[in-house]
Amino acid sequence: MTRRRDRAYTGPVDDLRSRAPRWIIAGLGALLLACAAAAAPGLADTSSFDVGDQAVVVVQIAGRGNSLVVRTWDRSSVAVESEVAPAVERRTVTFGTERMPLAAPIPPMPYALREGGQIVGQGMLPPEDFPYAAFRPGPHDVVKVTAEAGARLVVTIPASTGILQTRIGGGHTSIEGYRGANLFILQNFGRVELSGATTTAFVQMNNGALSATDGTFDRLRVRVNTAHVVFEHCRSKQIEANSVSGAILYDGGSFDPGLARFESLSGNIALGVTAPAQLAGRSQDGHVYTQFERAGTAISQPSDGTTTAAYGGGGPLVNAISGHGNVYLYDGSLTSRRVTAPEWRPVLQLFSVHRRVAPSEKAAKPHALREMRRIREPGRG
Repeated sequence: MTRRRDRAYTGPVDDLRSRAPRWIIAGLGALLLACAAAAAPGLADTSSFDVGDQAVVVVQIAGRGNSLVVRTWDRSSVAVESEVAPAVERRTVTFGTERMPLAAPIPPMPYALREGGQIVGQGMLPPEDFPYAAFRPGPHDVVKVTAEAGARLVVTIPASTGILQTRIGGGHTSIEGYRGANLFILQNFGRVELSGATTTAFVQMNNGALSATDGTFDRLRVRVNTAHVVFEHCRSKQIEANSVSGAILYDGGSFDPGLARFESLSGNIALGVTAPAQLAGRSQDGHVYTQFERAGTAISQPSDGTTTAAYGGGGPLVNAISGHGNVYLYDGSLTSRRVTAPEWRPVLQLFSVHRRVAPSEKAAKPHALREMRRIREPGRG
């Protein structure tokens, strides 16, 4: 029997079909690399820790030049990404005891009073206790992250976190979409950005700027030295904000019935509301300015030196008191109005420099920011 010899195939070959698997494999590889790079560019070390409900996360970074980003996800774990591996400790702590009470001890903060660049006095913000909200007594998983100066960290935490505490020397801190029960931010200098938070919070800063955008706060306590504070589109039930010389701006916001008090020794305070409120402004050595576009806002000046404005027929009482600065009361947001009066320049400058600008706004500046540019550049149209 003679073995049959296979004939060579000389017909056409579908070259595209033969190459397709290689294209698919190459494309998937590129996609995976791109996703890995987008997750945390430049951060090589990653660690993850499983935690239970209402976990406590503490991030502590000393020194200058730090970068911290905190995000949330619907997973019961804490992920830490960094350039250089930080020290991470996970343990169980029982809260509601004499050693670990259901309140955070806030340390005192020294400050200096300055006039014309010269120190004319010194003081100390006293220590405080800030009770935890909706935080059960008993054992909790605690994850503590400690890094050296110049650290770059991305920390992702569960949405059910009971307490998030950051203690940062200086640099940039960004906390995005935090929905945990309690938030504590202690930072010496730099910039803190808080966006989309729904929580109870305490913030203490020495120098720099705090920006809070689209937040809902059941209780919020802020105290700063020279740091400037800008709230945008926030809703607060109980808020108390104090500064030594830093300016405080609450723009395009609203208030639920509860304590609402803004106070500064020498900084300006500006309140812009979008819902009914009873605003009361007073300054010892400065002035109280009002500007309401909505008709029917009743403005009065009682004999005690307070200027009141009943916006929308009145609502929750909101007090703004400055010793040596000015107080500004208005409706709406500075992003949608044109302000040309020279006495409003400090407010416009504060808003344009320290607010958190959304990506969609970078291409087209709002009216108030364009007006600020015109004011700062005299001689132009």
